[in-house]
Amino acid sequence: MKTAAIICEYNPFHNGHLYHIEETKRILGADYIIALMSGNYVQRGAPAVIEKKTRARMALMNGADLALELPLWFSSGSAPYFADGSVALLEGLGVVDILSFGSECGSLSLLISLGSLLADREEDLTEQIKKFLKTGISYPKAREKAILSLGCSKSDADILREPNNLLGLEYIMALKRRNSSIRPFCIPRKQSSHRSLDLTGSISSASAIRSQLAVFDGLNKCLESMPENLHPILREDYRRRFPILLDDFSNLLSYKLCMEDSFEDYWDVSKDLSDRLISMTVPGQPFSCQIEAVKNKSLTWSRISRGLLHILLGMKQEIKDSYTRSEQPLYFQILGFKKEASSLIREIKKKKNWPMVRHLRPLHDPLTKVQEQMLQTERKADALYQMMLRAKFKTQVKEEQIII
Repeated sequence: MKTAAIICEYNPFHNGHLYHIEETKRILGADYIIALMSGNYVQRGAPAVIEKKTRARMALMNGADLALELPLWFSSGSAPYFADGSVALLEGLGVVDILSFGSECGSLSLLISLGSLLADREEDLTEQIKKFLKTGISYPKAREKAILSLGCSKSDADILREPNNLLGLEYIMALKRRNSSIRPFCIPRKQSSHRSLDLTGSISSASAIRSQLAVFDGLNKCLESMPENLHPILREDYRRRFPILLDDFSNLLSYKLCMEDSFEDYWDVSKDLSDRLISMTVPGQPFSCQIEAVKNKSLTWSRISRGLLHILLGMKQEIKDSYTRSEQPLYFQILGFKKEASSLIREIKKKKNWPMVRHLRPLHDPLTKVQEQMLQTERKADALYQMMLRAKFKTQVKEEQIII
């Protein structure tokens, strides 16, 4: 039995994602595809545009056999933390043979070579990044300078300006760090740039699709870029269950910003960011405008948005640090599966060393105090998303696993 995993957000699911799944199955001959998917909040520090169970169903309808939820404490972290948590979870399942990811460069050998070099010199890399951050530049620029300082070429550094190349590198470094038996595999990304906000026919970026969905009656323009078998669901749910947007949470964020005098206790909120939030934000402004008000050359949009999301969801640095010190696994849950994947689930239950939860509540596996704290925070965050669904669309999502 050959099992491949894809770490994903599917925010929303589109033809590029379908291509990735199909190519992974075709080239690798995988018997099963596990989609390890972010839940209702994603890595750029924002709510998912479509609720997680609908996105899980879309993945299962288009080639995935099992959809697992990546815990919020990984899914809303920076790229290194997102990647390391994802790889740790896949390793903990005990059944994954291959990690398949997309990349702009399409060269697995190049990414492995670069990843091995940086993994071997990870302490030096961290120190160099810290040194360059002190000059007031952003994290991405500090990382680029640090990579160059370790002897990498300019072309290597340029490759890492692309988000999928960078995530692929982080996956490879995480696999090496853990001495994992999981093999990396990359699929070249087709056509559209990850950052492009223009729809480009059958293959468009998730960013472009989200941008169009936010426009009133924008769905029809997006359908060409999304699998045809999803069109009925999309038409039925548009403006009834999605889109959920960053600015939908503006009033909740303003309340949080008004109620506290400092934000340094929250995960990934530095003193500099906390001070700027206190001095630059204006109560009542949209979430996106608050980010723009705080942004400068050293604080990127994504960094600020993640920090604000952690504040909004009550994600404290102390809890995250306690988890890191514990060196324990976190937890995972099944969002949905195909009936044909029942044997895969049985195998996971036999081999896993991570506790499994259901509907973000303990199931049969005992949880430590830190695991329970993190699960409780995630459960509250999920309830907030569901509250927004009810407020915006007068709808509620059932607590159920998706089985097709």
